[in-house]
Amino acid sequence: MININGEEWNILAVPPNNEKLYRRDGSLSVAACDDADKTIYINCLLKGNFLKKVICHEITHAAMFSYDVNLTIDQEELIADIIATYGDEIIYITNKVFRKMKRGE
Repeated sequence: MININGEEWNILAVPPNNEKLYRRDGSLSVAACDDADKTIYINCLLKGNFLKKVICHEITHAAMFSYDVNLTIDQEELIADIIATYGDEIIYITNKVFRKMKRGE
């Protein structure tokens, strides 16, 4: 369980054919974030760096729901993909710059 802005979210590994992984159009996804039940569902077969990227992507959706960020689905997906793909690098660079600024460099 994770807490985002005071909301408790569950993260569940589910079988790849779990009903929660089906999109509205009937296609199958590797993960889903359900604001109604505050649960992130992730295909239990995912591993390694891809699993990490999917977790980050879905947590980004959960954060947007928890902070009432209202975007189109395309905008939401773009932001979640950017954070999941480049977030580690952005945070690393931010911390590096911040440490230098604190030291007065």
